[in-house]
Amino acid sequence: MKKKLSQRLQEYPTTNKNISLNNRDITLTIINHPDDLLEIFSREDSDGVLYLPYWTYLWDSAITLAHHISELGDLKNQRILEIGCGFGLVGIVAELYGAEVIFTDFEIEALFFALENSQQNGIDSPKLVQMDWTTPCLDTEFDIILGSDVIYDQQNWKPIIGLIQDLLKCDGIALFSEPNRENASGFFDLIEENGLSYEKSTCSIDSIDSSIQINIYTIYDESD
Repeated sequence: MKKKLSQRLQEYPTTNKNISLNNRDITLTIINHPDDLLEIFSREDSDGVLYLPYWTYLWDSAITLAHHISELGDLKNQRILEIGCGFGLVGIVAELYGAEVIFTDFEIEALFFALENSQQNGIDSPKLVQMDWTTPCLDTEFDIILGSDVIYDQQNWKPIIGLIQDLLKCDGIALFSEPNRENASGFFDLIEENGLSYEKSTCSIDSIDSSIQINIYTIYDESD
């Protein structure tokens, strides 16, 4: 399995990135120069909906949410679902702090990277599921649902809210991060219209040539 995984990753231009979180260092294998893959992996479905290879990027929102998770401390006995896991950073951090994580992504290629990154950070048998959040295939509830930069597209808002309502425990939380997008307020208006509530915090992260603002939202389901 390890040999097959390595062969699969060799199909991509990769590089390693080290991320320091409190007292832990995470090493990730990520796509090198993901912009070069945009034309290769972009596609339209039968309805003309354009799919872009967002999974090929390590987003600042994921790094920020990973920092936030590391600051929560002990997550032992917490069942966590990550949607749109990409390279797996956020879920890996949660696992290293004791949680039982299910990594999910629509793109199977992202799960190959999440598997590789989990294993090279000491998580031998991560739970990975290819899943479209419009038709979730899980029948269990979670203490925490994680998502980094997953609300960029308005067509995803209702499915994500439905997923939270169906899969989040009544006393659980969802933690979403996003880079202060202009349309994000519409998602959180919809959150409140559907009986959910949220708290917002903002922090800065150093990007390539500037400091950018990332919002972290803690979402609660108060309908029960």
